[in-house]
Amino acid sequence: MTRQENKPRIHCGTFDAETGWRDDSLAKLPALPDPQTRNVVDAMDELLFVFCREQDVLLTRYAMDRAHREYLNEIGFQFTCNEEDIDTAALLASDAAELNIFQRMLPVFPTLQVNRLVPQGAVLDPFAILDGMSALAAQQRWISHAPALHVVQHVNSKLYSTELKDKLGIPNASHVIRSREELEHTGRELLGAGAFLIKDTFGVSGKGNLLITTESTLNRISSYIAKQQKTDKQTLFIVEPLLNKEMDFSCQFEIQSDGSYRFIAVQQVINSDFAYQGSVAAAPAFILQLERERYFDLMQDVARHLFESGYFGHVCVDSMRLKDGTTVPIVEINARKSMSLIKHQLDLFLASRSLNGYLTYISMVCPGPVMFGDVLYAMEQEELLYSNGAPHGIIPLSANTFTVNQQANGKYKARLYVSIVAHDLVEGEMLCSRLRQLLSSLGITVSS
Repeated sequence: MTRQENKPRIHCGTFDAETGWRDDSLAKLPALPDPQTRNVVDAMDELLFVFCREQDVLLTRYAMDRAHREYLNEIGFQFTCNEEDIDTAALLASDAAELNIFQRMLPVFPTLQVNRLVPQGAVLDPFAILDGMSALAAQQRWISHAPALHVVQHVNSKLYSTELKDKLGIPNASHVIRSREELEHTGRELLGAGAFLIKDTFGVSGKGNLLITTESTLNRISSYIAKQQKTDKQTLFIVEPLLNKEMDFSCQFEIQSDGSYRFIAVQQVINSDFAYQGSVAAAPAFILQLERERYFDLMQDVARHLFESGYFGHVCVDSMRLKDGTTVPIVEINARKSMSLIKHQLDLFLASRSLNGYLTYISMVCPGPVMFGDVLYAMEQEELLYSNGAPHGIIPLSANTFTVNQQANGKYKARLYVSIVAHDLVEGEMLCSRLRQLLSSLGITVSS
């Protein structure tokens, strides 16, 4: 272990990093704003506790729920975290809706109590590199060794991954669209063979993906983009046929600052309507199949190109397997940490206890304020809550995503991320079903 690896680390980040990387001059696809879902995503930074060691500090936009933090401490996660919200009254009074966690901390961090708890010479270890990160690190004299922001923006664009497929000589069904006319022409050609997708170059997890099944829908989207072109917005989208997919999976690796490659894991990703639903560890037989297909050699080639482009750090490459057995090795590249990397960290935690598990979440609508501590207590009473030494159970990974919208009048959206500790998926699904029933008994409407 190097001297820097021994140093305490500061974990923080904004999960909707793609919004911060997106060029404002680009036209957008139509989408309905959902402030409550955005609030939930803003609260997902608490999931970063899985990366913490005892000497590390976790900084979250909202202070972690005390009952949740105490539970995590009991089962073996030790870390320091802020006990007050980053969003101070002064910050909330400003126009701060679009600010990422680093931009939020810059004006207020010196006055926060947690500032005194961060060890000197700590290493900043973000979820993703965003604007304001280097300025905050300089302000607080934290160690930060990261690629330039413009490099991070470049390699995270779907334009980059689309062009990289051609450079690597692998099959590429994606088309770059730079005008309304190109969209109409290419779209009609694709519709001749079936449905297709229009992708925003910085869309993620269900946002910025549109499924086109008819020419009338294509025409409506084309008109929507044309209106933006008249206001000097540039058109840049990726279109590709809707493939007959059997499964999604992803490969996590890290590019060291000297360009060396470190493989981490492969996770099978559970998606629904293009949005992330959960992760399970890839089966050994599937790993062997990928080895025979030289998939991991290709991942090293991807890492080499990323490093030559100026990037180093964590990478998650999204891939898929089609029903005809074909592997699509590159769907997109996420040059940041990922939900699948969080799942891998949980795998390490459980493996140290000779346990297995998988990561998922439950979306719900609460009838009114529900205390997270009450949910923990109810889970414990029903023998659902994982405890040390237990062979199975459920580890709640988030509390703020459950409570963040409680300020809304009446019903509000909530989400609970969990690790299902079980011998297999069958036992895991039984536990998850019991959790849904428990939540329903508390008057909560479970939607997934």
